[in-house]
Amino acid sequence: MLGIIELGIQYRIWRSQAQRGKKSPRSAPATPLAKMASKLNEESISLESVMAEFKLSNTTLRRMMSHMSDNMDRGLESGLDRSTIAMLPSFVPELPNGKERGKFVAMDLGGTNLRVMLMELEPGEPMRTKQFNTRMPNAAMHGTGEKLFDYIAKALCDFLIERELAEECLPVGFTFSYPCDQTGLRSATLLRWTKGVTATGCVGEDVVQLLEDAIKRDGRVKVNIVALINDTVGTMVAAAYEAGGHCDIGVIIGTGTNASYMEQSKKIVHGLANATEEYNHKTMIIDTEWGGFGDNGEADYIFTRYDKIVDSKSDHPGVNSLDKLIAGMCMGELVRLVLERLCENKVLFNGQGSKMLRTRNTFPTKYISEILHDDCGVYSNTRQIMDELGIEGATFSDMLLLREVCVVVSRRSANLAAAAIACVLNRVRRPNMLVAIDGSTYKYHPFFNHWVCEKIRELLDPGLDFKIVQTGDGSGRGAALIAAIVSRVKKEEEKRLKDLEIQRQKAAEAEERRLLEIEAEKEEAEERARKISEMMRYQIERGAEESFQRHD
Repeated sequence: MLGIIELGIQYRIWRSQAQRGKKSPRSAPATPLAKMASKLNEESISLESVMAEFKLSNTTLRRMMSHMSDNMDRGLESGLDRSTIAMLPSFVPELPNGKERGKFVAMDLGGTNLRVMLMELEPGEPMRTKQFNTRMPNAAMHGTGEKLFDYIAKALCDFLIERELAEECLPVGFTFSYPCDQTGLRSATLLRWTKGVTATGCVGEDVVQLLEDAIKRDGRVKVNIVALINDTVGTMVAAAYEAGGHCDIGVIIGTGTNASYMEQSKKIVHGLANATEEYNHKTMIIDTEWGGFGDNGEADYIFTRYDKIVDSKSDHPGVNSLDKLIAGMCMGELVRLVLERLCENKVLFNGQGSKMLRTRNTFPTKYISEILHDDCGVYSNTRQIMDELGIEGATFSDMLLLREVCVVVSRRSANLAAAAIACVLNRVRRPNMLVAIDGSTYKYHPFFNHWVCEKIRELLDPGLDFKIVQTGDGSGRGAALIAAIVSRVKKEEEKRLKDLEIQRQKAAEAEERRLLEIEAEKEEAEERARKISEMMRYQIERGAEESFQRHD
């Protein structure tokens, strides 16, 4: 508080100097923010006025929740034609129930890394895992699709051969973290590459088919690709396994943000209308893709001028709006823009700043966590970060203000994340709901978990309760567990069909016996009737004969 007061005094001194026509020792360059500031005429610039833009009331957050829920309903009904939240089907029908057993393989392709994992499950025992990690070579990432999937297949084959599992035809769950149009549990068409991958001949093709073709070309192992998933669904499944089969929402808050939850199949109109396989289960995990919320301008009221600048300079302006508001991808740049504006108006660093501070994307989100991890009064992380940014002569008040900016910007992100989670919890409406959260932003920020929990409690409908658990490795363990679920469900379905066939056979045999018994009873009745008829005829003939003899 003392630092903020001191800054206020410095700001008022500067304002009085400016009004007397005195120039500052050093003029800030004419950046877009400086041009924007010059258009604000007599607007009073202070820490409080800048930070007020990032503070959202519960009324505003509930308005956002209402709009999100409406988009989710329309996404289930019509997909992206009428919604910015896609509500994609995962075709995963259940959560693990603890009865899964056997060996299962997970493959995780995300960004530039490839991982292969072997998981062994036995009911009542801890899962056992072994894994192999490799970095994708540029030749695979930027060559032909055949080379890319041949590299993936080779890594899988080498892994299984080393463990003498080449001939066991193990079930494989494949985590593929790129935009796809999924029309079945093991069928998805690649829409576009992201994360720096440019392999040719893949867009518009079925990803599972590409992988299976590559494994066939290698020819050294036998496997069964049973599921293609994304990491959000995997997070929910992995958490459910740890919680005894119970998890209501899986959430990712890392570089991006997303969520999944269990939905009634009858509500998944659009997703199942485009399915390439029949789906006979009552429920399905939905991949919300809520990061797209706001792409049609329906959430402009939660955007600040800084959010709009970040969006306009992003690789995909107007796309993944909620991602840019919540996740770590843009949080650091938002802080940098605020610091730049405060500096340009001489509220911070006496207006000096540095060239690096005025350069785009030089304030990574990890700086926020490091600054907020600082011990009060010491601020060693903050001092080091200012050195890295080339900022000299910063006062203790400057460090307090820098910390305050990090708090306000990241707390806004936490509040938006809490509103999104509360929106889904209000839809799920089960007793004692469990929320599993993964992601670097949530994991490494020292206050994010507390802020999210606190705000959810304020926004959740009365009578509902929840618990948050932090989990990890949804893309690895989650993929293997989904392979296990698919295998279990398949075996249960085969057993159900076998039992139905046995019941049908028994019913047919019982019906056959009943018909035979009816036929036998009919024959017995006919025999009795014949005998009675013969006896009556005999008696009639005998009576006639006796009558004839008397007349004689």
